[in-house]
Amino acid sequence: MSPNPHWKRLVEALDSELSLLARLRNHADAGQGPLVRLDVPAVETWSLKQAELLDDLAAAGASRAGHQEACLPSPARGITGSGSLARAVTLHALAAAAPAFCAQKLRQQRDALRQLRDEIAVLSRRNEVLIAQVLEFTQHLGQGLVTQTRNPGYDASGQASAQASSGELFRRSI
Repeated sequence: MSPNPHWKRLVEALDSELSLLARLRNHADAGQGPLVRLDVPAVETWSLKQAELLDDLAAAGASRAGHQEACLPSPARGITGSGSLARAVTLHALAAAAPAFCAQKLRQQRDALRQLRDEIAVLSRRNEVLIAQVLEFTQHLGQGLVTQTRNPGYDASGQASAQASSGELFRRSI
């Protein structure tokens, strides 16, 4: 009897998902620079790339879920009411039921997934704090510009405003 070919496909799907998660972690780490510099075009490019990576990751997760379910015995497949059984089956349980040739690899992948999940959580939280600071700074700056009570130094025609004293420095320098 040949082994279930879905086990090998599950390992390959997890490798693909791990690769995407590593790219997402690196991308999240790279987001710090543009956020700290307040480089709006770079942040926009960064966020678009992050959305693409998240879309790819969702597709890889769906593929992995299909392979997980295919690794289950046929009577246990798709028996949950709100979705596939693969969502409720952990990699720990799969590794315990896996044939010897891929059980160790599944355990290693499970550990790598946990590590990447934790790293991404830390980097994402840092980026959320940076984004909140940027928004707070922008709001403060905007409020400062809107509520400015000092009259402008020059009027609309470019002449020194009689109401403002900002032209005094220029007159004293002559």
